[in-house]
Amino acid sequence: MRKRVLVWGGAAVAVVAAAALIVYFVRVGLDDADKLASVIALFVTAAGLGVAIYGLRSREDAEPQPGGVTASGAGSVAVGGDNSGVISTGDGTTNIHMSAEASGQGRVYQAGGDQTINER
Repeated sequence: MRKRVLVWGGAAVAVVAAAALIVYFVRVGLDDADKLASVIALFVTAAGLGVAIYGLRSREDAEPQPGGVTASGAGSVAVGGDNSGVISTGDGTTNIHMSAEASGQGRVYQAGGDQTINER
């Protein structure tokens, strides 16, 4: 949810900035506006470079997990590569293995816990 809020916030800031620049371009003329746009582009580029370097450094600081994947938080599980099997987080979970086979045009439905099947 937090990521979605940040994306929408960034989009709103971009729209407001674009509208402000259009108003400014109309008021001062394209020659002066071009000079300002060049300066703004310099600062935006410098900020983008800083964010890119920060992103690369934070990836290097992350603790590598087997298979090249990471997980964080209570009960998180990271699985990478060609793996199959049962994972237990150790917090009172119950592992259930279900298997079924259908022949011809038969169907197999398997559901457990809070899963439901709705046919139309």
